[in-house]
Amino acid sequence: MKRILMTSLYFLLIPFAFSQSQKKPNIILINIDDMGWRDLGFMGSDFYETPTIDSLAKMGMIFTQGYSSASNCAPSRASMMTGKWSPRHGIYTVGTSERGKSIDRKIIPTENTTTLSQEHLIIPQKLKEAGYKSIAAGKWHLSNSI
Repeated sequence: MKRILMTSLYFLLIPFAFSQSQKKPNIILINIDDMGWRDLGFMGSDFYETPTIDSLAKMGMIFTQGYSSASNCAPSRASMMTGKWSPRHGIYTVGTSERGKSIDRKIIPTENTTTLSQEHLIIPQKLKEAGYKSIAAGKWHLSNSI
C-alpha cells in the first residue's frame, strides 16, 4: 500500500528554511491522482491504511471544500498551480487531445498545449517571493523539466 500511495503522489510541496525574524508556517500540498475524498483513514476509509497522512492531517489544516478543475491529471495540476481554468492556460490533457482512432471520435478535439507557458505565475514562484524554499516530487506533466 505504501508503494502505491508513494507512486500516486505526484506533487509534494514542502517549503522550508525559515528566517529567525519572521516565522512562516510549513506548507505541505499533496495532490494525488485518482484518489477519492474518502480513500484516506482520517476521512473514514476502513480499506486504505494511511497513517502518515492521517498524522499530518491531525497536526495541520484540512481543506474539504474543493473542486477538481478537470477530469484528468495535467489540466487539473496546471489549474491548481496557476489558479486558472484550462481555457486560460491551454492544457486540456496529457499529450495530444487527438487520442485513439480518428474514425471513432465523435467531436473535434480541442487543441492542447503540452507545456505550461512561463507567462503564468505558479505557486512555487509566489512562495519564493514570500521567502520560502520549495520542492516538487512526483509527476509534473506541465513542462519538459521542473
